Amino acid sequence: MTKGELEAIFHRRGWLAAQPEPFRNAWMEVAEFRGISRGDRLYSLGDPPGGVYGIAEGFADVLVASGYEAPVLGHIARPGWWVGEGAAVTGSPRRVEIRARTDLSVCYVSLQRLEDLEEVFPNMWRFLGQLTVLHLDNALMYAASLLKGNARTKIASTLVRLAGPEMLFDAEISIPCSQQDLGEMAGLSRNSIGPAFRDLGRDGLIRRGTYGSITYNPMQISRMMEAGLSRGSR
Repeated sequence: MTKGELEAIFHRRGWLAAQPEPFRNAWMEVAEFRGISRGDRLYSLGDPPGGVYGIAEGFADVLVASGYEAPVLGHIARPGWWVGEGAAVTGSPRRVEIRARTDLSVCYVSLQRLEDLEEVFPNMWRFLGQLTVLHLDNALMYAASLLKGNARTKIASTLVRLAGPEMLFDAEISIPCSQQDLGEMAGLSRNSIGPAFRDLGRDGLIRRGTYGSITYNPMQISRMMEAGLSRGSR
């Protein structure tokens, strides 16, 4: 993809697409694009603060840890997803590890460039705060799916969460994710995820794609979950 095509992705989807056009254009002017090979890290847990990254092409693993537990796969990020603003704003260490699941094209805005942007857009930190709220929403969905619901509900809510910037797209999307990966993110064992996964497949809500991918319509799954909630409240 050309640089213009990569930039266009951020103007169409995700956090940056929701910001005012003058800010979007200025952000892209100071950004640099980098290629990241599969398996390489953008940064690790505890790394010193740095700039903000956005995924233009490819998918990345988001590894999370609590206390002294080993990191686990919490999310798979897709094009239009941004990360790193927490450390950039607070000057604190990185709180997650970002690793390339596939080859990536990423957009990077350094700390120095963020300070330059602040001189022109003094409310930039409010824009970055909106990105933090998106991450908080994701974390709350993650926690809710782990704490309640049966295996089918946990898988469904996890798939909706993984849609990220395309969560409201009423069309099929795909994600490079094995059944085992999905179970880890949903807090399910191998024994429990299999039957629920097949059940959703029989209902036409998910299907296995090529090369270990999962294909689904996030809005279709959301409607199924909403219908279940409505029946439960009667």
